[in-house]
Amino acid sequence: MKNLLLFALLIGLTFNLQAQEEEKNQGFKGVWWGLAAASYVDSESSDTQTFMILPAVGNFISPTVTVGGAVGLVSSKTGSADAVNIFVVKPLARKYWGISDKFFIFAEANVPLLFNEDFNGYGFNIEPGIDFFIGGHWTIEAKFGRFGYNSIKPDGGDAQGTTSLGFNMFDAQTQEFLGSGMSFGLKYIF
Repeated sequence: MKNLLLFALLIGLTFNLQAQEEEKNQGFKGVWWGLAAASYVDSESSDTQTFMILPAVGNFISPTVTVGGAVGLVSSKTGSADAVNIFVVKPLARKYWGISDKFFIFAEANVPLLFNEDFNGYGFNIEPGIDFFIGGHWTIEAKFGRFGYNSIKPDGGDAQGTTSLGFNMFDAQTQEFLGSGMSFGLKYIF
């Protein structure tokens, strides 16, 4: 009877260790995340104030790849003119590489779509970033720079495009009102 119990315990322990190893190999697969992102820029030189709120959500479709999107609003006001309000939809995909168990780097591919009553815009971008776990399910992430193309097409006018190639951490604003400099966000892993 002792041998049978010992044998059953050994088999149970083996299956438990195997299940833990399979779970460990799954990484973040199936995990959801939500990101709070907002910014405010007040430029005295151009007398422009810009406010952006662009929360995002995503799901890991593999241990290191996530797909998701952001939906939000950008409002920009120059001088005494009326504010320009832009509705933003930004599908995205990210690939993560683990540096340690708390520190990750990622590359985000996104396609921002901009909608306004006077113009529409689109873009294709790759944005590098870092993600650091600060405790439990919370991370702080930072993106810095942009490699891509973005275009604005006014109603009844010609499209104007901007090509961005670089790690410019100090450029706070672009023609499409989505900054290409360094940005920070607070993320929760569900």
